[in-house]
Amino acid sequence: MHKKPMKRHPSLIPLSREHHEGLVLAQLLKSDVPDYKGLPTTIEGKVEYTRRLWREALQPHFEKEEQQLIPRTRGYGPGLEAMSERVTEEHRQIRRQVAALGENTTAAQLDELGRLLERHVRFEEREWFALIQQELPPDVLEDLF
Repeated sequence: MHKKPMKRHPSLIPLSREHHEGLVLAQLLKSDVPDYKGLPTTIEGKVEYTRRLWREALQPHFEKEEQQLIPRTRGYGPGLEAMSERVTEEHRQIRRQVAALGENTTAAQLDELGRLLERHVRFEEREWFALIQQELPPDVLEDLF
């Protein structure tokens, strides 16, 4: 039986929309995915694109989650605390992998980063945001950002 996805709370919609860029990047970096029209196809191009997207979109997105969302969700249950810890740890891993990109980057490194990024975004969308919506009182949800 197929579960209907939970409707995203309006306060989380902007963050949820930002996840789209992360998923496109994840697909671009994975080795078993066809090339995207208009996006880089070489390792060097993918590294440059990743660095730019990191600066312009992903890093600010991570900062919003870490500096605004996670602190506002503290104290609403051990499940949410554990998920927030996972989000923070995965952010660290993604930061390290992006920082390690350079002239000697391999296709395997890009693939690993792409798969981590995809798992991370899917976890946030399917599990973390869903639990935030379930556990936080309506007034707190309304005032997240």
